[in-house]
Amino acid sequence: MRVPGVVTGLLTAAFAQFSFAQDPSLPTVTEGMQKRYTMMENIVAGFTQKVHFSFSNIKQEFSGTLTFKKPNQLRIESEHQTLVTDGSTVWAYSPVNKQVVIDQYKENRNTITPDQFLVNLPDNYYTTVLGTETVEGTSTVVLKLVPKDDASFIRSVKMWVENRSWVVRMIEITDVNETTTTYTIKDMALNTRVEQKTFTFSPPPGTDVVDLR
Repeated sequence: MRVPGVVTGLLTAAFAQFSFAQDPSLPTVTEGMQKRYTMMENIVAGFTQKVHFSFSNIKQEFSGTLTFKKPNQLRIESEHQTLVTDGSTVWAYSPVNKQVVIDQYKENRNTITPDQFLVNLPDNYYTTVLGTETVEGTSTVVLKLVPKDDASFIRSVKMWVENRSWVVRMIEITDVNETTTTYTIKDMALNTRVEQKTFTFSPPPGTDVVDLR
């Protein structure tokens, strides 16, 4: 089971925090993001996700929480789904359907992980500065990232990086189906105590278990 694109948006926004001098060059920004990520062990944050399905013009919006710990341990909870992985097993629980799908954690060319996205950013993406925009009253620098792999499920990524503090305020991912997903990170805490049981999942009584391992 592949961990979905939510990991890119949430973890990039969460870890891309580093202070630079004014008017940084593109290499300074990307290198700072990578350096900050190497300093992090875990993160706990709230997020808002907005999805626009271009073909049907349907829009969705919901909020949730994210807990991440190196390497590749993740828990994302929202009213629609709980996604958990300990780096070996993935649990995808739907409270509406009262079903949990269990599979092995797999990586392939479309797998999105913080290591692939942040650490290997220059190797995997063409990155340009689009200019500046104001986001909720804050001046931001807008970056555009295009995958170098033509077979990538992601078509493009836009990042709104706050001026001076260089905190990523917002991230927008467009996939090959022209579905646009926008993430906003809030209430973030870094390197806090996170219990290991956070990254396992026990289905509630009465849950239909589909084990694909």
